[in-house]
Amino acid sequence: MSSPSLSVHESNDCEDDFRKIVEEVNDLYGDINVDESLSLDDVEVRVFEAFRSLEQKFLEMCVSKKAGKKESEPVECPECPAPCRPLRKRAKHLTTLCGKISPRRWVYCCEHGHRHAPWEVKQKLSDQYTHRVAEAMCRLSARLDYREASEELSHQGIEVSHTRLHQSVCKWSEDLDVREQVEAQELKENQRWYVSCDGCHTNSPDGWKEVKVGCIYRDYPQPVSGGTPSVRTESIRYVAGRQNAAAFGKKLYALALKSGIYQKDINTQVIVFIGDGAAWIWNLCKEYFPNAVQIVDYPHAVSHLSDVAKLVFEETETELFEAWIKETECFLHDGNIAEVASSIRALATQHPEVSESLEREARYFEKHANRMQSKAFREKGYMIGSGVIESACKHVVGERCPQAAMRWKKPGINAVLKWRCLSKNKAWDRYWYPNTKAA
Repeated sequence: MSSPSLSVHESNDCEDDFRKIVEEVNDLYGDINVDESLSLDDVEVRVFEAFRSLEQKFLEMCVSKKAGKKESEPVECPECPAPCRPLRKRAKHLTTLCGKISPRRWVYCCEHGHRHAPWEVKQKLSDQYTHRVAEAMCRLSARLDYREASEELSHQGIEVSHTRLHQSVCKWSEDLDVREQVEAQELKENQRWYVSCDGCHTNSPDGWKEVKVGCIYRDYPQPVSGGTPSVRTESIRYVAGRQNAAAFGKKLYALALKSGIYQKDINTQVIVFIGDGAAWIWNLCKEYFPNAVQIVDYPHAVSHLSDVAKLVFEETETELFEAWIKETECFLHDGNIAEVASSIRALATQHPEVSESLEREARYFEKHANRMQSKAFREKGYMIGSGVIESACKHVVGERCPQAAMRWKKPGINAVLKWRCLSKNKAWDRYWYPNTKAA
C-alpha cells in the first residue's frame, strides 16, 4: 500500500503526526490481509473503529495548525475598545463529527484583563460543539425524545448527555426567528392566500396547556372549472408556540408578510381565513387580516350538530340521531343557518332539561352565520375545511410533544417547536448553511 503525500510542506511536528497516521493505516491493512479467518463483518468493524480514531487524530492535526497561528491583524477587545496582545496558547476542548479534539489556540488579553480567543469567534463555535455537531443535535432533538436523540448521536460517535442536549438546544433556539427564514411566494392566476390557526394541548408540570399553531398556504385550483382546489404541502409555512393570543398573532402576521401576503397586488389578492369557533382566532383575524374572507371550518360546524344530537337522543336512538344530523346538515351545507338554529331550538322545546345547552349551540351558529355560508364559498372555489391546520397540529406538535411522561415547561416546548417549524418550512439548510448554494 503506497503512502499518500502532503500537497504542501508542513512543519516537522505535522509531518511526524501525518507519518504516524499513515503507519497506522498500513499496519491495519497488513493485519487484515494476514488474518484469513476474518469475515466481512469482522473487517467492517475493525476498519470502522480504526478510522474513527484516525479521523479524530487527523482532524486535530489539521485544526491545531490553523488554530495555533497568531492573528495577522491587530486584535481589539470585543468588550472594550482596548487593543489586545497574545497571552498564551490554551487547549480548546471540542466535540466534532470525528470525535473530541483539543486544538491549542491563542488567547488574547487587553489591559483591562478581558480574555478571548479570536479563532473561536471566526469558527462560530456553539459552546464546545462545532457548527455541524450543533446542527445534528438540534435536528435530532426536533424529531426525537432527548434520550433517544442522545443515543442516536452516540451511535454517530458524538457523546452528549440528554440533559446537556436539552440545555443546548433550548439555548441555541433563542437566536432563531423562524419567520425570517422563509422565502416569499407569489400568487399565480386564480390563486388565493389561506391563513389558518388552531390550538392543541400538551402536558406541563402544572397541567395541560394550549399550544397555538398557525399556517400560511396557497391553493392550487384545478384546471377544470368547478374542480376542488388542492394544497401542495411544500408551500405550507408553519408557526407554533405556547403563548398568549396577542404574542402568537404577531408571529403569525409576521410569517404571513414574509411569505408574501400584502407584499404585491394588495388590492387584488384574495385572503381566506379558516378557523373553528374560538374567539381568540377571530379576534386575531380581525386585527391582522381585516379584509379576509372568514370561514368556519365545515367539519367543525358539523361536529357541533353531533354535539346537539348527543344532548337529546339516547344511545339506542341511533336512527333518530343520524336522521336529525343528516336533515340539519343539509341546511348547513346550503348556508341556511337560520334553519339550523331553528332546528336546534325546536329540540329545546321538546327537551327542557337541556334547553340551556341547546340555546348556546343555536347562538353559536347564529354568531358565525356569515362564516358558514358554505354554498356561496364553494361556488367561489374556496376551500371550506381546515384539514391543513389540523394536520399541522398533529405533525408539528403531536408527533413530538405529547409523548408519554413528557411534561413541558414553556421555554422547552417553544424551543422544540421552533426547530420543528424550521424543518417543516423547508428552511433548515437556509438557516444552518446560509452560504451554501443549491446545486
